[in-house]
Amino acid sequence: MAEPTKHVVLGTAGHIDHGKTELIKALTGIDTDRLREEKERGISIELGFARFDLPSGVTLGVVDVPGHERFVKTMLAGAAGVDVVLLVVAADEGVMPQTREHLDIVDLLGIDNGVVALTKTDLVTSDEVELAREEAEEVIAGTALAGAPIVPVSSVTRDGLDELVAALEKAVEKARERSAEGPARLPVDRVFSLAGHGTVVTGTLWSGAVSPGDRLELYPRGEVVRVRSVQVHDEPVERAEAGQRTALGLVGVSKADVSRGDTMGTPGALHVTRMVDARLRLVAGARPIANRTRVHFHLGTSEVLARVVLLESDELRAGEEEFVQIRLESPVVAVKGDLFVIRSYSPVTTIGGGRIIDPTPRRHKRMREDVLRSLAVLEKGGPEEIIVHLVEEMGIEGVPESGLVRKAGRASVDALGVLLSSGKLVEVGGRILAPERYRELKTRVLEVLESHAVSSPLEWGMSAEELRGRLSKGLDRAVLEAALRDLSGEGAVSRRGDLVRFGGSEVELTESQSRLAARIEARLLEAGPNPPTLEELRAEIGGDEFDAILKLLAGAGRVVKVTSALLYHPDVIEGIREKILGYFESNPALGVPEFKDMIGVTRKYAIPLLEYFDRQGVTARSGNVRLRGRKTT
Repeated sequence: MAEPTKHVVLGTAGHIDHGKTELIKALTGIDTDRLREEKERGISIELGFARFDLPSGVTLGVVDVPGHERFVKTMLAGAAGVDVVLLVVAADEGVMPQTREHLDIVDLLGIDNGVVALTKTDLVTSDEVELAREEAEEVIAGTALAGAPIVPVSSVTRDGLDELVAALEKAVEKARERSAEGPARLPVDRVFSLAGHGTVVTGTLWSGAVSPGDRLELYPRGEVVRVRSVQVHDEPVERAEAGQRTALGLVGVSKADVSRGDTMGTPGALHVTRMVDARLRLVAGARPIANRTRVHFHLGTSEVLARVVLLESDELRAGEEEFVQIRLESPVVAVKGDLFVIRSYSPVTTIGGGRIIDPTPRRHKRMREDVLRSLAVLEKGGPEEIIVHLVEEMGIEGVPESGLVRKAGRASVDALGVLLSSGKLVEVGGRILAPERYRELKTRVLEVLESHAVSSPLEWGMSAEELRGRLSKGLDRAVLEAALRDLSGEGAVSRRGDLVRFGGSEVELTESQSRLAARIEARLLEAGPNPPTLEELRAEIGGDEFDAILKLLAGAGRVVKVTSALLYHPDVIEGIREKILGYFESNPALGVPEFKDMIGVTRKYAIPLLEYFDRQGVTARSGNVRLRGRKTT
């Protein structure tokens, strides 16, 4: 007996006019054809929904799909999230084209739990029922529904309904439980407006849970909205869980901004992509496809155009499968392990489908052994194996934890914890690296800095950004900063602001270089508040290494650049600063004339100096005067 709390979605499948809607009405008392056109034409055009309470106490959410070939894309949207399929075959007609296409879709979506209903038995003899049963057995053989119970039934006489319900009970017992843990994910299959509820979206909750008041992101649009109300089977609830047919009343979004194919989910938790790596299989009878064939790509309730890049061959034939990269013309939400279906561009028929291996791939070159080996690990490997592979593949750049979850699946969270605690991987600057790759990073940092020190001995160091560019443009700055902190703690590098230097902080100068540096410092100290300009100083002191030595002195704080052309000795600047602070002890404001008299300079020097002290926070300009700045201690 199934647990009453189990959440299961039952979906129909089958050819047009084989009695799917009539059968659901006979089981539930609900007519899922709600549109006037459906009533007038006697066929299902849109998805229909119903509630079915089994004798065991389990409530099924029922999705009734149209059977006409023109509405297969609608059927695909309805099949997303189905746990148990009710394949309907009319006993008076037997297996028909849409029976086979719907069965292909069920098979491609991995729905291996279901029941076959032989309907309209009141219109045929018992021998014809047996012939229809044999044909149904034959057509489901070799598919995910192979061995499923086949139940003759009549929606008119109600013969066989009890047996059908009993078969559904057994199928429900086998249905897998969806996890209410993790991010919420609801592919939208219907949108409408309702008084008092605003914009309403419906769908099957694939994962997680949703409650009134939650904030959800509308993917791929990226807008965050608030959930006003939650309903399951037309009843208000305080919490909808994975596996339930759910309706959400939304605040902050209009009906025009949402459509079938969008996804409601936990903000920031789902990934929008225009490219996926996958294993693709073509169904029996499909025409071969060549590389870059254009197709209709169906994932969840979405349908987008795409091109299939074959990674192993130049042509994929019916019944064959291989690794592919699917490049999408519009964005979709994709998660590792998602199942998808492709239909030919024209004429539009179901030709294949498969499972997503990597929802966030790089562009691949075809026929590459390393690419194929990597995809094989992502497809078949366990969480720990996949994580180690991904981390090694990224080398010194590492992988953010969120990237690992996207590529390795939710099970990677626990696996990563084990790998980190065992020391097989390390977390550096928010990224995961192999220990040997982190050691390699630090070694390469030292090599680049040492090479720079040799080639540019008079430069104090290299900027961290330039260093990052030399190592890898894909290297995250936080990872580099973590490595530099470690190396600095070991005494292997020195830091001065954004500059990084190999070894100690002091630059070893030759005797002649030291004399040149001393002359520059002495001349600026002697000049006091009225120093020569840069050009005058260069002409006065000279020397081939003048500019390099001056840059070194400025980097070390032994020369202060007030402007690009005006240099001061730091002792002189400190003396001027003390005079300014002393002036403010007894005066609220400092004017340019007072400053000129106090320091003994002309306007040529006064204005640049005051602007320098403004930048330093010692003074603060207010009109034509200076007030005491914030940094006066």
